[in-house]
Amino acid sequence: MQQQNEKEKVHSKMLRAGNKVYFFDVKKTSKGSNYLTIAESYTDKDGKKVSNRLLIFKEHFADFGNSLLEMKEYFQ
Repeated sequence: MQQQNEKEKVHSKMLRAGNKVYFFDVKKTSKGSNYLTIAESYTDKDGKKVSNRLLIFKEHFADFGNSLLEMKEYFQ
């Protein structure tokens, strides 16, 4: 099963930010279309490992990216 998951990954990047780690993975669906997975991982105050995941499919990627760029303006 692990070999199949490795084949599905097209590109990966990890970002450490404080006590959190973010993973950006472009993967391929069984039909051959790419999608983005953004995962967040951290340890909470009780020592429990927490992870959250967001999937962005190809047909939504442009709108998602544009919305992120728009939000970026409020951080400057």
